[in-house]
Amino acid sequence: MNEEKDFFSYSSHNENENTEEVSLDLNSFSTEEEVKEEKSGKYRFFKKRNKKQIIKLCITVFLIMVISVGLIAGGFVAYVFATVDGKIDQDLNDLKLNFTTTVYAKDSSGNWKEYQRLHGEFNRIWVPYNQESAESEDESYEGIPQNLVNAFVAIEDKRFFSHPGVDWKRTVKAFLNMALHSNTSYGGSTITQQLVKNIMSDREKTASRKVREIMRARYIESTYSKETIMECYLNTIALGHGMYGVEVASNYYFGKSAKDLSILECATLASITKSPSVYSPDDNPDNNKARREVVLREMKNQGYITEKEYEDALKEELKIVASKEAISESEVNSYYVEALIREVTKNLAESLSITEEEALTKFYNGGYKVYSNLNPEIQTDIDAVFNDESYALKAKDGKTLQGSFTIMDYKGNVVGLAGGIGKKTVNLGTKGLNRATDAIRQPGSTMKPIAAYAPAIENGLINYSTVLEDKATAYTKGWTPKNWYNYYSGKTTVKFALERSMNTIPVYIVDKLTPQVCFDFLTQKMGITTLNSPDASSLSALGMGGTNGGITSLESAAAFAVFGNKGLYYKPTFYTKVCDQYDNVILEKKVKPTVAVGEDTATIMNKLLQNVIYGSQGTGKDAQNYIKNMKFYAKTGTTNDQNDLWFVGGTPYYVASCWCGYDTQQGISTSTIALRMWGAVMGKIHEGLEPKEFTDSSYVHKRYYCTSSGLLATNACPSKDIGWYTENNLPESCNEHAGDVLDAPQEEKTEQTAEKKE
Repeated sequence: MNEEKDFFSYSSHNENENTEEVSLDLNSFSTEEEVKEEKSGKYRFFKKRNKKQIIKLCITVFLIMVISVGLIAGGFVAYVFATVDGKIDQDLNDLKLNFTTTVYAKDSSGNWKEYQRLHGEFNRIWVPYNQESAESEDESYEGIPQNLVNAFVAIEDKRFFSHPGVDWKRTVKAFLNMALHSNTSYGGSTITQQLVKNIMSDREKTASRKVREIMRARYIESTYSKETIMECYLNTIALGHGMYGVEVASNYYFGKSAKDLSILECATLASITKSPSVYSPDDNPDNNKARREVVLREMKNQGYITEKEYEDALKEELKIVASKEAISESEVNSYYVEALIREVTKNLAESLSITEEEALTKFYNGGYKVYSNLNPEIQTDIDAVFNDESYALKAKDGKTLQGSFTIMDYKGNVVGLAGGIGKKTVNLGTKGLNRATDAIRQPGSTMKPIAAYAPAIENGLINYSTVLEDKATAYTKGWTPKNWYNYYSGKTTVKFALERSMNTIPVYIVDKLTPQVCFDFLTQKMGITTLNSPDASSLSALGMGGTNGGITSLESAAAFAVFGNKGLYYKPTFYTKVCDQYDNVILEKKVKPTVAVGEDTATIMNKLLQNVIYGSQGTGKDAQNYIKNMKFYAKTGTTNDQNDLWFVGGTPYYVASCWCGYDTQQGISTSTIALRMWGAVMGKIHEGLEPKEFTDSSYVHKRYYCTSSGLLATNACPSKDIGWYTENNLPESCNEHAGDVLDAPQEEKTEQTAEKKE
C-alpha cells in the first residue's frame, strides 16, 4: 500500500509547477480524514490523466505492432521473392495436358470428318485464341471469340489486362480470410493464378501453396503474353460434366463450336466457372440464369458490350442442346476403334521410347488427331450383319456363336472390322478379346493356298494344271491324310485339287517343298506371326491347316490380299497419321510393300482361287449369290468337327476374312455360316459399285490345257480347259494326244472377231 501511495503521490507532483524542491518531513503526518480526502482528490486526477496516457500507450503499442508486422511481412515477402522459385516446367506454347483425342474418317466424298472423340480423365478439345483476329470478327477465324474472353474477364478478373499476374488487393483480402478462418469465401485468384492451378497438381489450401501460386503466376506473366495466358486458361477450365475448356463445353451445351457463340452463350459459359455443379445451365438453369445476368451486367458496366447488346442478350432465348455425343462419358468403343487405339499406342511407345501403358495414357489425354483408315459406310454394313441375332447360334451348352470379320483394301488399309457377333456392350481395354485381331484359331483349308500352292508355284514345283496323284500316302509315323469327303480321285490337276479342297495334294506339296520352307514363306513373306515353332515341321499344320498356333482374320485377310495385289504384301494398318493438337505430325504410316510372290504367281493364284467360286465343284460356289456384277476369288476353311469355319476372299475392290466359332471350341451346327456372313457383308458393300476386273500380270500366258495330262492342249485332246502359266513354267504339248498345240484363247478370240468383220 505504501508503494502504491508513494507512486500516486509522486505522480501528482506536477500540480506545483513552481516548486523546484520536494522535502519530506517524517514528523509531519496528516490525520486519517485528511489522508482520505487528499487521496480521493489525487485519485480522481490520476484517472483523468492516466486515461490519456493509456490511449497514448495503446496507440504506440499498435503502431509498433503494425511496423513490426510490416517489417516481418516485408522481410517475409523479400525472403519469398528471393528463395521461392516460381518457374514452372510446363511450356504454355506446347501445353501437354489432358486433352480429348479425336478420331477422323473420310466420308463418301473423301473429306475428313470427325468420327469419335476419345478421352481419359479429362474431356478437352484445344481451340486457339488470336486477339487481333477475334477483335476483327474475321469470318474465317476458327478460334475463341472476343466476347467469350470479355465475359470471363468481366466476371473473373476485371484487371486481367493490367495486373502482373497478381491482384494484390484481392490477394490481401484472401489472406485475411484465411488467417481469420472466415467462413466467407473470397476469391483472390486472378485468371493467371487460376491457370496455375489448372496446370499444376499443387492444390492444397494453405498459405504456402498460395505463395507458390503467386510466384508461379508472376513467372507466367513475365514469360508469356496475355493472349497466350488467356488461350491456355480458356482451354483448361472445368465446365461441368467432366468437360474442360470452352470448345467441348460449347459443343455439349449449345451444339456448336466456340467461335459461333452469341453474347448470351458466352455469358452462360462464364457463369459456370464459379461452381460447375451449381451453375451448369442444363442441370441448374435458374442458378445459371441469375449468374449470367450478373456477367452480362458486368460486361456492360465495363464497356465490353453496349446497352442495346445487353438488352438484346437478356431477351434472347437460351437453347440448351446437352449433346451426349460431345461428352460421350460412357461411350462403348467399336471393335475397330479398339484395334486403332492399340496400334497407335504401340507405335507411340516405340516412337517415344516409353511403355505401352504410358503411351495409352498419352493417347487418351494427348489431344491427338487420329486420321483412321475406317470407311464408316462399310463399318455400318458390317455392323448390320454382325449385330443380326439370327447369326448368334446357341450351342448345346448355351454358348453363343462368335465370329470376326476384317476387310481391307489392297494398300493394307483396314477399312472395317468386327470382333464379335452381337452388339458390343463394353470396352475391352488393353486385355479384352477383339476376335478379329486377337483370336488365334486353326485356319483349316484357308492355309492351303498360302502355305502350299503359292510357294510351290513361286518355286516352279507346280503350275496351274500340274497333274498329281490323289491317293492314300503314309508320311511321318504312318500318318495318312484323308480328304474331307472320304475318298480319293487318283490323277487330278492342281486346279481341281484346290477347287475341291483336297487334303492329299497340299500335304504332298508341303512334303516336297519341306515344311520349313513353307513355314518360312508364311512368316517371312505372308506376314503370319501367330504360328508356333512345332508348325515349322508339321505337314498337317501347313498342308491342311491343323496348326499348333493359328491365325487371325486380320492376318489371313492381309495374306490373301497378295493374290489380288500383283504379289505385294502390305502390313495391315488402321490409321494414316496422328497429329498433335497443333497439327504437327507425330506418327505417319507410310507402309512400304514387300514382294511376297511374283506378280505372275499372284495372277495364277487369283485364277485358281476363282475356281473355288465358279468351278462346278467349288466349295464356295454359293458365294456367287452375293456378288454378281464382278468376279472374285476365295477359299473356304473348316477344321475338325467344324470347330472353326472360315471364308476368305477378295474382289477387285477389297479383300476380307470371316471366321466363325465358339470361344470354347465345339462343333458348329451349320457349315456355311462363315460363307453366308462374308457374303452378306460383301454383298452390301459392293451394291452400286461399278463392275471392275483384276489386272492380270503381263508375264502370264493364258493357254488351253488338256484336262487329262495337264499339258498344253492339242487339237486332238478330247477335253480341254483354260489355264494361266508363267513364261518359265509353261507346260509342254500334250503327249497323250498328238496334234497341233492350240492357239491361246485370246488370240483365237481376236482371230474369230477379225473373220466376222471380213
